[in-house]
Amino acid sequence: MENKMIEKCPICNGKMYVSVLKCKECGIEIKGEFPISQGGASALPLEQEDLAFVMLFLKHEGNMTKMAQELGKSFYDIRTQVREINRKMNNEKEENKMRIVESLEINEKEEKPSSIIIRKMNERNGTAFCKMLKGDEIEIRLTEKGVHPVSFPGFVCEWEIFDAIMEKAKELGGKMYRGDAGAQGGAKIGSRELPVDSIDGFISLRYYGKQVGDTTTRRSTYYAAILAWAGLCENCRSDGNGGYILV
Repeated sequence: MENKMIEKCPICNGKMYVSVLKCKECGIEIKGEFPISQGGASALPLEQEDLAFVMLFLKHEGNMTKMAQELGKSFYDIRTQVREINRKMNNEKEENKMRIVESLEINEKEEKPSSIIIRKMNERNGTAFCKMLKGDEIEIRLTEKGVHPVSFPGFVCEWEIFDAIMEKAKELGGKMYRGDAGAQGGAKIGSRELPVDSIDGFISLRYYGKQVGDTTTRRSTYYAAILAWAGLCENCRSDGNGGYILV
């Protein structure tokens, strides 16, 4: 009969551990100090604080904005902790293991938005500094897949998406709302705060596997800033309905 594991000493309340592992089949014994498993949790390379964070992540169904509010932390603190836990679990995505390059081959006659950005990055040996809307500068690096904002670990603004944003903005008459405030605040795609034709709504539906009614990650601030840095659009503050780009 298997007994329920006890984590705390009933006498001094000290932490208990398993000192002997024994095989039921051959009787071999291995002595040592092994953590007590509750529901298989010890198989995870995580501390109790990380496990509690994972439980909160599940509670809020991955909504990092709500997690930040409950924990009294910033959205970026939460995102950083999620990535750190994924690193501990060896869950880093292959696409996030990007290869930074100094230049990319390109047809110099091409005038696609992505081609213009590549040329500008090539001129700077693959590394540049891009001014965000609030005035702070971020480092951006060239990859085969797109432009990597160093302040957003694992994220790449993709070439195809740059082109699609510019095309969509022109279809909308040259003005396209970013949707960044709505995305940051946990608004649902298709709501007034995060319209489907905002940058974050549009690219989340087309490229990031989201559906109308879902929440999404704020990415538009980076796409808009890099497009503006390349001279392809004007990145504008809110007109009362949200920030936007002008093409």
